[in-house]
Amino acid sequence: MSAVRIAALGDIHSNAEALRACLDEIDAFHPDALLFTGDYVSDCACPQDTIALLRGAAMRYDCFFIRGNREQYMLDYQLGKRAWRRGTNGGSLLYTYERLTADNLKAFSKMPAVCRLAYEDLPTILACHGAPDDLRGWLMDMPEQADQWLQREHAGIVVCAHTHRPGIMQIPHGIAVNTGTVGLPVDHPGYAAMAVLTGENGSWNAEILRVPFDAEKTIAAFDRDGFYDEAGFWPRIIARQLRFGGEQSIAMLEKAGALWNSDEPIPESIWQQAFDIVTGDERPHL
Repeated sequence: MSAVRIAALGDIHSNAEALRACLDEIDAFHPDALLFTGDYVSDCACPQDTIALLRGAAMRYDCFFIRGNREQYMLDYQLGKRAWRRGTNGGSLLYTYERLTADNLKAFSKMPAVCRLAYEDLPTILACHGAPDDLRGWLMDMPEQADQWLQREHAGIVVCAHTHRPGIMQIPHGIAVNTGTVGLPVDHPGYAAMAVLTGENGSWNAEILRVPFDAEKTIAAFDRDGFYDEAGFWPRIIARQLRFGGEQSIAMLEKAGALWNSDEPIPESIWQQAFDIVTGDERPHL
């Protein structure tokens, strides 16, 4: 049997420019299947362009789609389980939701949280977004649990995402792979990350590919499509993260929470302070 190759990618976060670059790279080596590990939308400005690219990929390849926590957020909002408003407090999520269709939400609802792929003479692939039992889990930080999942599922490789940090980890019963992020690079700004899985001789190997994309084109859509107007300081910190890397959005969230220290929604003045501190601009704002 010839080798099986699978491109695994996720955490696209509405960055259609980065996804397009990855799909161009994938077309150059034409794998047997594509495995998408969730978080297709939110945080950047182009959810519909992203979904169109995913649909186009599904017409050319055998594709498997897993639900991420961001898709779950959209479904929860549809059911009235979440409340968002314009501005930094949830404005990015509301912006995304208002640009989704009923068909998009239906597709999200049909995506499994866990996917198992089986190929002849190869160990089963177990795939999830965060962890098999938690969409927001950090499986790569839990090697013992990752190995337990392999044993429980009789699998030889577990593929995850969510943390935006690509990596490959050997564990006693196989390997664990984090695909990294297509849309919001942390350690290599301007480079989308994805994993390529190769199955041959009864086992799986993995490598991480980094694909350059034009971050300025991604950011230009924030202004063009009204993202800056609707989501407060969130698109501003995401634009900075796209240019310079790092986990600046998380840092802003943590700083705003520390400054406010209240159960009430964080006001925009506090988000302004948090943004300025994280970005190194601590000038007072009147």
